[in-house]
Amino acid sequence: MKYGVYGKYMNIEYEINKDEDNNIIIITEDKTEIDGTFKDTYNSGVFSKIVKPEELTECINIKPYGIIMDKKLEISNERENEFQIVTSDLLIGTQLNLQRVDRDEWKGWVSKLDVTFVEEKKPFNPFDLA
Repeated sequence: MKYGVYGKYMNIEYEINKDEDNNIIIITEDKTEIDGTFKDTYNSGVFSKIVKPEELTECINIKPYGIIMDKKLEISNERENEFQIVTSDLLIGTQLNLQRVDRDEWKGWVSKLDVTFVEEKKPFNPFDLA
């Protein structure tokens, strides 16, 4: 499940972020998608490279959500047969038997069979990142 900002660099899709110096960076854990210009700064298996906005194409912001009981709910995680749902709605949290994790937040795992999965994709201009 993808969540966040993505774009293509040299026809390969990467996650896009900014580093502490406000540089636009592309990120991957897939060693087959990198060359010698990528760095694993923290020796964590996550490779990044500073890029310019004009080098990025097909940029999109992806926000997954689920529809349960006619309500649009945030999906924060996924495992084999379940989605982790987050809501601030007391009634939904109670009806889905979610655990209360904060004053206004309920979170829990629900079967994928009970969720209509939707991936909201919004294109954006990479120059808006600079």
